[in-house]
Amino acid sequence: MNKINMKAILLVFFLQLAVGVAWYASMPASLSAGSLLGDGLSQPPVNIVLLVACAAFVYVFFSAWLLVKTRGKSSAGGFFLVIGTWLFAVLPNFVFIAVHLNMNSSDALYLLSFGAISALLAAIILPLWPSSRLIFKS
Repeated sequence: MNKINMKAILLVFFLQLAVGVAWYASMPASLSAGSLLGDGLSQPPVNIVLLVACAAFVYVFFSAWLLVKTRGKSSAGGFFLVIGTWLFAVLPNFVFIAVHLNMNSSDALYLLSFGAISALLAAIILPLWPSSRLIFKS
């Protein structure tokens, strides 16, 4: 039985946090006015940061668990599984929110960009770095 590679999960998680900091710092002015996240220049509230960090970790852990449970013969299959999960599960929710909140296309694209980059990081690293198997069980 394959096990989940926690080193790969932590690497993807910390890379996503680094991308999230850059993503937050480049927030457009149209989204920063009156948002819960602040203005993009000041620090966001701690509870929002913890919520986003927890959501990112759960997403990476779920992706790794899904890859272990549906282990295919190639890394390309794992890549397409993670990208497909984002395309068919996460993307429709963002589109619904953008339409419901009546956002313009640049703001919706900005909101989608973090999820796309996070999914791409997970899709590249997790399938290529599977957990090592133990030959002897203790």
